[in-house]
This record gives sequence, C-alpha cells and structure tokens, in this order.
Amino acid sequence: MFIRKLNESIIDEITETFNDLDYANLESWLAAYKNIKKRPFHLLGHFLQISWLNENSAKMFLGTNNSNRYGNAHGGALYTLADLVIAEDIMHRLEEKRDVYTLELKMNYIRKAKGPFVIGKSEILHLGNRTAVAECSIYNEEDELVAKAFGTFFIDSK
Repeated sequence: MFIRKLNESIIDEITETFNDLDYANLESWLAAYKNIKKRPFHLLGHFLQISWLNENSAKMFLGTNNSNRYGNAHGGALYTLADLVIAEDIMHRLEEKRDVYTLELKMNYIRKAKGPFVIGKSEILHLGNRTAVAECSIYNEEDELVAKAFGTFFIDSK
C-alpha cells in the first residue's frame, strides 16, 4: 500500500543517496514480498533468500542481506534458517493443520559460513501430540558442518 502511494518525486528523494548496496537490498525486499504470495512461510525467510529443497531441508543463498561485516553468513540468519527448517519439517509431518511455535532453540556455531550458499537439514528426534524435539545441521557448499541447532517446539491444537 505504501509503495503504491509514493509518487515519482518522493521515490527520487528517497533513492537519490542510494548506492549499489541500497538498491540490492531494496530489490531483495521487493522480491521477498512477491515470493511470500507464492509460498507464504515467512517474510524474513524470503528476505534471507531461503528456498526449500524438500520438507526437511532448505538452501539459503548468501549475500548482503544475510552476511556479517566480515562477509560470512550472519549468525542470526543461520539461526533463522534452522528455526524455519525444523518448524517446516514438523508441520509436514502433522496429519492436520496445526500451528508450531519455537519454545527453545540452542545453536552451536562450528565454522564460518562463506560461499554462495548453506543448506539446513532437519531431523525430528521426538514428535508428540504437544511438543517436538529436533535438530538442524547446517552445511556449506563443501558439505562441511557449519552450525548445529537443537530445539523444542510446541504443537498447538486448533
């Protein structure tokens, strides 16, 4: 709605000080908004350029929107990848549509994640009626373990 209300002079005023990085980030945000209509899983997930490989794994392409000042994957982006992959895996295993919430998620960072992408793979350790326990391993393009998450999730009955 906000973008539709902007006129050309306001857009020019906003973007007159933009550099290439600003335009790249704006493009990423707009792409995230478009993608959420196609696959409504998580706006931040789209912005972080997470795409699904199957029900229990996803690839996150690394770039300016999910890297730290050193050019490596940001720890928070890796955490979000693990959280989303585990939650999606749990939801796919449930027979009926139910909501899944993170109760606790612990993350161990093992090595810096640099390169074009990382892949998160979930493994469900326990799937009960009200809770699930799972882990997510995150690998770099060379299939080296980058981080490991371990979490407990609440399954809400509707």
